[in-house]
Amino acid sequence: MNTPPFQTIADQLLADLKQESQLVDLIIRSCIEYRWAIAEEEQEIAEAMIYNAFEAYVVARGMPPQQAEGFCERYLETLIQTVQRIL
Repeated sequence: MNTPPFQTIADQLLADLKQESQLVDLIIRSCIEYRWAIAEEEQEIAEAMIYNAFEAYVVARGMPPQQAEGFCERYLETLIQTVQRIL
């Protein structure tokens, strides 16, 4: 029996929302860790976690991986500062 098209679309939407919420949650948690990092190494690890989640999010939204790398490098600090202000 075939799944109705609307069910397939709804299932995909839910899967996309779950994936994006996981990436956004990881960015937020990593920004919290970044804020409370004492040692430089802790800060670098938190920044790497933020970068990886940011890049995965951007690629998931359709940006080619080659462009995503430069985009994330350019806007990483802005992202961290923006999330820090929100928190």
